Parts: sequence; C-alpha cells; structure tokens
Amino acid sequence: MSKQPYILLFGGTTEGKACANWLNDMGFCYYYSSKTTTSFQVHKNCVKLEGNLSVEAMVQFCTDNHIQVIIDAAHPYARDLHWNINKACQQLAIHHIRVERAFGPRVDSKNVFYFTSLDEMMQHCQLASYQKIVSLMGVKSVGNLHKNLPEKQLWYRILDRSLSRDEALSSGVEESHILASNKFDKLNDVMTLIEVEKIDAILTKDSGYNGLFDQKLALAQRYQLPLLVLDKPALPEFAAVLKCRADLRRYLSEHFVLPVKELVHGYTSGTCATICAKAAASLLISGKCHSNVAIHLPDGELVKMPIHSKGRDNNSAFATVIKNSGDDPDLTDGQVIGCRIYKNNTGDICFVKGEGVGIVQLPGLGLPIGEPAINKVPRAMIEGELQGLLQDEEDSVGLDVEVFIPQGKRLAQKTFNPRLGVEGGLSIIGSTGRIKPFSSEAYVATIKRQLWVVEENEARHVVFNSGGRSEAYLKQYFNHLPGYCFVQYGNYIGEALKAASKIGIDKVSLGIMTGKAVKLAAGHLDTHSRKVVMDKDFITDLAQQVNADLEQLKQIKKISMARELENIFPFNADEPFFQILKKKCEEVARSVVKDFKLEMLLINNKGEILQ
Repeated sequence: MSKQPYILLFGGTTEGKACANWLNDMGFCYYYSSKTTTSFQVHKNCVKLEGNLSVEAMVQFCTDNHIQVIIDAAHPYARDLHWNINKACQQLAIHHIRVERAFGPRVDSKNVFYFTSLDEMMQHCQLASYQKIVSLMGVKSVGNLHKNLPEKQLWYRILDRSLSRDEALSSGVEESHILASNKFDKLNDVMTLIEVEKIDAILTKDSGYNGLFDQKLALAQRYQLPLLVLDKPALPEFAAVLKCRADLRRYLSEHFVLPVKELVHGYTSGTCATICAKAAASLLISGKCHSNVAIHLPDGELVKMPIHSKGRDNNSAFATVIKNSGDDPDLTDGQVIGCRIYKNNTGDICFVKGEGVGIVQLPGLGLPIGEPAINKVPRAMIEGELQGLLQDEEDSVGLDVEVFIPQGKRLAQKTFNPRLGVEGGLSIIGSTGRIKPFSSEAYVATIKRQLWVVEENEARHVVFNSGGRSEAYLKQYFNHLPGYCFVQYGNYIGEALKAASKIGIDKVSLGIMTGKAVKLAAGHLDTHSRKVVMDKDFITDLAQQVNADLEQLKQIKKISMARELENIFPFNADEPFFQILKKKCEEVARSVVKDFKLEMLLINNKGEILQ
C-alpha cells in the first residue's frame, strides 16, 4: 500500500463535482481540471485547472506535480479526452480510474434509432423524409448539423450562456432557431416547438440519467416521434470503473493510505433544498446569488454549500447543489437537488409539485394529501430562510417553492415511498439537517412513518419483515392485506415492535428468516452484523436441548451461514430444532411488546413459512 496519492480529477460534470466531495471527505487533496471556465469552487488546499490539456501537457503536469492517480469523471462523450488521459497514464505508469454516471438499458423501440457516429446520423437524416428536426445534442454538434443538413429545418436546444450562444450563432444558425435553456429547465420549450412547428424527429445523445436521457426518451414517446440517438463512444480500458463513494473509498484504500479514516457526516435532502431555495429566491428578488450559500440548521449551526448551477428568467429563478451524504450509504449521494422559486401575489410561501419529488396520497405523514412530500422540518427551514428575504418586499409578495430532483422518480422505486403513500418521486426529509454515518435514526424514522400510515388508515394488523424477499413471501401468505400493512424492519426488530406498541393495533405478524432468527433468539433485537454475528455455540446449545444427534452437532460447527441449518434439520412444523428456535425468538420479541398480539413466522430460503 502506497502513501497518500497526488490526484488529478477531470470533472466539469455532476459526477466530477460529486467525486470532489468524496475525495475531500476522505481527506485527499486534488487538482480539478475542466476544459471550460466553471464557477465550481474546489475544496480547501485543492487547485482548479481550466483549459485543454494535450497528452504532452498532461504528462508534464503530472510529472511536475507528482500525480499518482488520474480520476476520469469527464463527460462520457468527451472521447478524445478519455483516450488522451489513457495515453498519459500509460506513459506515466499511473492509475487511470473512471467515475461513471448511471445509464439506463439500451432502448428497444421501433421509433428509437442508434448511430455510432454523427456522420452516420446525418446521413440517415439526409435520406429520411424528416423536414423539421430539433437537436438536443448540445452546442458542439451545431456546426456540423447546420453545415451538412442545409435542406432541413433544424432547431437547436443549447445552454443559456453567452459562450454557447456565440458558438451557435457563429455557425450561421438564425437566433430564432436557438432554444436557450438552463440545464435543469423542463422540456416545455421543446414540447411547444413540437406542437407549433410539427417537428418530425428529435436528435440526442445517450447521456445517461444525469444527462436527462430518460426525459428526452419520454418526450419522443409522448409525441411518437423518431428519436435518433448518438451512441456512447468506445472508451479505453480503465484500471477500475467506479459508480459511487463506496467504490472510490474501497479502491483508494486498497492501493493507498487514507488520510482520514473516521467517517464523516453529510447533509439531508432538506438541507440541500433549503440552500437551493435561498439561493434561487436571492437570485429572483435581488438578481444576485453567491457561489456558496449558508443557512442555519434546526440546532442553530451555520452550514455552507457550493451552488452547482443557477439561472433566472422573467418569472422564476432556480439553483441546484450536489448532495453530499457523507459516509452514509444514501441513495441520493452525489445526486442533483434543486429548487425553482416563483413570485406570487398571495403573500404566502407555498410548496408546489417539482420534478422527482413525490406527492402525498395517503394520510399519516402529517402532510396534506396532494401536497409535495416535503416534511415538516425542511418546510420550516425553507420558510424561515425565505421569510428573511421577503422582509423588504410588499406584504402581498409571496413565493412558490418548487423543489426538484431530476432523478427522483427513478430513485423512488428503490425506496419505501410507494407503501407510504408517496407517489411519483422522493421525499424531502431530515429532522436535524445532518446525516450521521451509518445512523439507525433514518431507518427507524422510516419504520415509524410507515406505521403512521397504518394508523391513519385504521388498519389493525401489521406484518413486519426484514426486506424485499421475505416481504414478497409474506404478501402471498397475507394476500388479503393492503400494501401499507407490510413494514420492513431491516435489522431493527426491537425498535419496530416498540413503535408498533404506540399506534393501537391488534396484531403483529413478525416474519423472520433463519439468518436473523438465530440472532434474535440469542437475545439481539438489533441484528445488524456490525453489532452481532452468528453464535455457533448458542445454536449448538439449542440443538442439544432438542436432542440433536452427534452428526448434526458436527455439521453445525462447519456452517458459515445460518441458512445452512435448513440443510441439517428438516424445515417443517414438527422439527424440534425449528420449534425451539421460533420459541426463543418469541420470548425475546415479547419483552418489548405491549397491547397487541404477536405472531412469529419463521421463513426459510425457499419461502416456506412456519407459523
């Protein structure tokens, strides 16, 4: 293992900024390189580089600055840059690792066409009957498209910045055919263009979820238009391809000494939304917005976060940040969270639906049905910051707050939101504004929110389960119960049972698979592997109590996973070993049960259930 490395990070992307956060949290300093000028501010003791680097310049820079690792988080279509980095790494004999964005599966649809090059795409357009085309490919392709498709009418959607506009106009494109938009604008301008001009086809790149490819695909499907997709370019072979903070930490810890070994905290989606709301409101009201924006957390601590992007038009302003969850395994770490602010004449601060933020559809969350799923503490944080900005405005001036998460709808499918009655996106949450590393608080809070939904819907029977697999088995077993009656406890059995005691239900059916059952039976109401491991001596003692034979006792000593017990003892209601295991689980669980009937259900790896 080597000493701490000197790192060169190629960014200019959402992934690059997220990676900069990860490196800073781990204690590494870095050089951050982007081809164009960017407002991104690097962390303390780090250095920002701007401008193109040739292979020779890259090699010289790395040599002069003792670079040992190059992290390539550049745009997936920056083909020449990827290969230049690879050549430089080969000459220097240093690590070339890739931080890659998330891509959806290749689309198999009759109106989606993939092309390996822009020339091939343009040739197809020349031969096709399309007359009116809109390009969502960015400004770099404008010159080629305008030059090689003179017989077609093309409109170009580009970023609303002078650099991009000047490049498009210098290619000879009429200004009326430029759709200048902010990065996180909705595609409403394109929809209007399609309807007014009767567009025949759409051009784009497969730029992944961060490039909003899924939204562009949905647009083409909505209007049943051909979607011509420039496929991702071939990339060099990397030493490693990483997709998240945990991947990067693992790779660097295997090859280098981590400067900071302790885990760091991060910030909730509520904190991120509050910072974005304050930044956007400042931009809308005063026309100014700092590159770093500070807010107060509920306990009074002042925190500051860099703004990822911002923009303003006549009616609204928006700002975004890159969420930094710290060393907590958080679904939204590295994701864009933003807020758009509009003025209203009600004098009130109102929360309106934003892309990727769910809508409350069931009672029990303490929020009105039909409202965006922005919890009470984040709402209070946002309102507090915005009221301060409205002090000098007329009493009739209010603000509409539209929090958005571009990938929220997709990510929400991996959360508990559907069973909580939150549809169409993620929730904006957080009671303290911080995320503690590997904290149980967030998971237990989710259990409680699910139970509130149960209570508000007057259900009397809850089915606890450890996760997706056991829940699927139990839903078949209790197929008469609605989905919100099934609540996952993860590892927090004791906390789940205590919370259930406070909502006035009649019955809890606690489903548990063999691996967790042996831990619960041994007296552990929290079964996480960080706190407790399988106790073979305890299992052997149980087996001896039911007169297991010598061969079975020998086999217990050899197991590495508790589910292997299902190969030693028959999994049925008559088997004494599983009878005593279930009984011990019941005894431990009942120690925290109050005022409801407890039913213990033992589940094996095949989904069979012992009642």
